[in-house]
Amino acid sequence: MPGFKDYDPFFMAGGKIDPLSEIRNAGIVTNGSVFWVKQVDDPDYTTFQDSVGASAVRNSLQAGIDLVRSDTNDYVLVAPHTGGTILTLGTAVDVNEDRVHILGLGYKPVPQSYNGLAFQGFVVATGNDTELVMVTGAGVEIGGLRFLGTSGTDATGTITATFRAGTASTGTAHDLWLHDLQIENNNAAAAGGTAPIFEITGDVGGGIVGFRADRCWFGNWSWAPTPVVNFAGTAGPTRAEFHDCTFVLDAQATTDRFVTSGTGVTEYTVFENPHFINVTAGTAPASAIVGAVLADNPVLVHNGMGINVTQIGTDTEVYKSPVASGTATSVRDYGIGVGSAALIPV
Repeated sequence: MPGFKDYDPFFMAGGKIDPLSEIRNAGIVTNGSVFWVKQVDDPDYTTFQDSVGASAVRNSLQAGIDLVRSDTNDYVLVAPHTGGTILTLGTAVDVNEDRVHILGLGYKPVPQSYNGLAFQGFVVATGNDTELVMVTGAGVEIGGLRFLGTSGTDATGTITATFRAGTASTGTAHDLWLHDLQIENNNAAAAGGTAPIFEITGDVGGGIVGFRADRCWFGNWSWAPTPVVNFAGTAGPTRAEFHDCTFVLDAQATTDRFVTSGTGVTEYTVFENPHFINVTAGTAPASAIVGAVLADNPVLVHNGMGINVTQIGTDTEVYKSPVASGTATSVRDYGIGVGSAALIPV
């Protein structure tokens, strides 16, 4: 049966599909450009490239990002490799332009489902870097992707963090939005090292202002990063929010932690419906959230749950709502016990 381009005059004359028209059904509308990342060995690569135009297609994530312009709301859409094959990165992916959107095609708001993740990458021995992903641009959105990276020092090199936002000298990744991501170490326990999975840094210019993660999965079940998420630097990040996120580690000591809140001015930090999961039953971290939180810079944990964790947070500026009370047995039997106040330090 003939395709649309076989009888439509525009396509018969050599016209190309406007990439914008192809993504409107996904609810994406922009006055910027749209670029595509697709593997050349996909069986439909030639047809796809002919449809959208070769100038808008690249074969690697970094090459697609390199096409965008800063501050114009350009999109990079990443097509899953046929059969879900893992794609390999040799060096870090650098996102250094403002207001860039990087999305996996066909992702669903379930980070670990087969159809929910489009891109899987890991650092290889022949081309290592200090992180797998580095974001220094402002207003960046990344969603629907999976990043597997070595962390710590082992045969594949040294990684300071699988995913990093901002640096000590360029803490400019303001308004970063991560959603439906899986950011994970892929090393065995003996080679995992202790570097954090995700690190967000701000030392200058008031730190990183505005960070949000939705439905993200951070961690690894076979080793203990310290911590899983690290707030580094002396100025923020400020107004950080984690919504419906899962944090996983394999604790080897009671001092292991899921989150280090940092010592800078954060204004506030919110964890909404978080899951702190330590897979080691015999070693419970003393506190899921650790750090000398500054006075008047509270951390709020709303509907938080922890497995094999002694407390969610022990600092006086860490608050939990609702507050569990009563014996451990009564909490297990009835779910949530109501404390004497709406908000009290854990």
